Amino acid sequence: MKKQFFAITGAIALTLAGAAGIATFNSAEAQSAQKAPIILVVNSAQIVSQSKAGKTIPDQAKAVQASVIKELEAEVNKLKKDIENYQKNASLMSDEVRAQTEKELQVRQQYGLPQREKIVSQAFSQALQNAQNKILIESQPIMKDIIEKRGATIVLDSSQVMYAAVETDITQEVIAVLDKKMKTVEVQKISLAEIEKQLREAAKAQAEAAKNKK
Repeated sequence: MKKQFFAITGAIALTLAGAAGIATFNSAEAQSAQKAPIILVVNSAQIVSQSKAGKTIPDQAKAVQASVIKELEAEVNKLKKDIENYQKNASLMSDEVRAQTEKELQVRQQYGLPQREKIVSQAFSQALQNAQNKILIESQPIMKDIIEKRGATIVLDSSQVMYAAVETDITQEVIAVLDKKMKTVEVQKISLAEIEKQLREAAKAQAEAAKNKK
C-alpha cells in the first residue's frame, strides 16, 4: 500500500508540475502577446526626393556638373593646343627636348585627363551624397518623435520590406514636419582646380610624413 500510495502521490506531483509548467508557458505567451512588436516603415529615398529640401538638389547638381564639365573641356582644349604646338615645332627641338615633350603629352593624354574625369566624378557623387545625408540627418529627430508617440519597437526602411500596411508607413508624416524645418540643402560646389590643389597638398603632406619616418 505504501508503495502504491507513493506511486500515486508521485504521479499527482508530476501532473501538478506539468500543470504549473503549462501555466507558466501560458503566462509567458500572454506576456509575449502583450509585448508584440510595433513595426513602422519609412522610405528614406522618398524623404530625400519628395521633401522641399530634396527637391532643391537636382537643379544645383546640374549647375555643379555643368561647371565641372566646362573645366574638363578647358583641359581637353589646352591639351589639343599643346599637341598642335608640339607638332608645329617638333622639328626645331633637340632630340632630348622632343622626347621629353612627347612623353609629357602622352602621359597627359593617357592618364592625366582620365584621372581628372574619375576624380571629378567621385567628388560630384560625394557632394550629392553629402546633401542627401544632411536631409536624412535632419529627419532623424522627427522620426524619433513619431516612433515614441506610436510606441514603436522596430522601424524598417521600405526597401527591406515586401509589404506593409498603409498605416505603418510614416514617410509622409516625416516629410510634412521636415518641410517646416528645412526648406533647402546646399550641394557643395566642385572645382577641378581646387581638387587638384587639395591633391597636391595631400601628396606633399604624405611625402613629408614619409621623410620624417626615415
